[in-house]
Amino acid sequence: MVVSSLDEVTYDLVVDGEVVRRTLQRQVLETPGWATVLIAYEERASDGTWKAPQVAVLRMHQVRDTWKRHAAMTLSQSDARALATALASWT
Repeated sequence: MVVSSLDEVTYDLVVDGEVVRRTLQRQVLETPGWATVLIAYEERASDGTWKAPQVAVLRMHQVRDTWKRHAAMTLSQSDARALATALASWT
């Protein structure tokens, strides 16, 4: 993934005209040259219902005038909550 602006980073996915993954919320944490994009999303199950939300963590690196994806990981809803609880306990 290469984009000119972090606003262009999306996680939505359309297959054969049908939305199969949609973004629920998005947060960008940016430092000079690097950014972390957190995206809460849900995917459509084979029966047409939406699965439990998950979180995608995308690490972006700025190279010249573009942003390139450097790394990515996905957290389940329970893992994301465990991470939030751990972070909250550190303060």
